[in-house]
Amino acid sequence: MRLPLFILADRQDITHFGIYLMKEKKQRLFFALAPDHSDEAFRRLTHLSAVCGQFGRPVSADNLHITLAFLGMVTTEQAEAIVTATEQLRPPQAFSLQLNTLGYWKRSKVIWVAPEQPPAALLTLAQQLKDLALSCGLEQESRPYRPHVTLAKSATRRPEPLPLFDKIDFHFNHFGLYISESVSHDGRQSVHYRSLGQWSLTSRYQ
Repeated sequence: MRLPLFILADRQDITHFGIYLMKEKKQRLFFALAPDHSDEAFRRLTHLSAVCGQFGRPVSADNLHITLAFLGMVTTEQAEAIVTATEQLRPPQAFSLQLNTLGYWKRSKVIWVAPEQPPAALLTLAQQLKDLALSCGLEQESRPYRPHVTLAKSATRRPEPLPLFDKIDFHFNHFGLYISESVSHDGRQSVHYRSLGQWSLTSRYQ
C-alpha cells in the first residue's frame, strides 16, 4: 500500500507517478526508516545524539534515520523507475527493533547506535530495496548491511568510555524515499533529509 508521494522542484518539472524532478539535475536519494517524532523513544534518541555530539557534531533531530538502501545521484528517469518498482514491491510486515548497541567507526568518524540483533523483516526489506536499486541500474555496496542510526559525525576519536544509555525501542509501519538537500542557516552549510514519499509495510491482518 502506497501513501501519497510528492517530490518538489523549482523548475522544468515533469510528472510521472507523482514525481516532480528537475530534468537536468541529479538528486541524491535513499530509502530509510524514520522514527516517529511524537514517540518518547524519539526524545531519548535525540538526547543520546546530543550527548554523543559532544565528541563531534550531533546529527539534527530531523535527520535521524536508519538507511535501508543508498541510491546515490539519481536522474529523473531512474527516479521514475524506482517509484514504479517500489509500487510493485511486496514489503515485509511492520516490525519493531531495539537500539541497544553504541559504537564508533574510525574511518567515517561517526558514532552510531544499532540493534544487536536486527529483526528479520528489516533485513528482508533492506535486501528487497537493494535488489530494486540494482534492477534500476544503480550500483550498490557489496559489504553486508549494518542497520544503524548515526548520532554524531566528525568524531576524531572513539569516546572512552562510550556513553551509557538505556535501550530504545521503535516500531516501524512504513518506509520512505528521501532526498539529501544542501541548506544554509546563518551562513553555514548543512544537509537536510526530506521525505519524498512513504510506503506502508504489510499488516499481518491483510
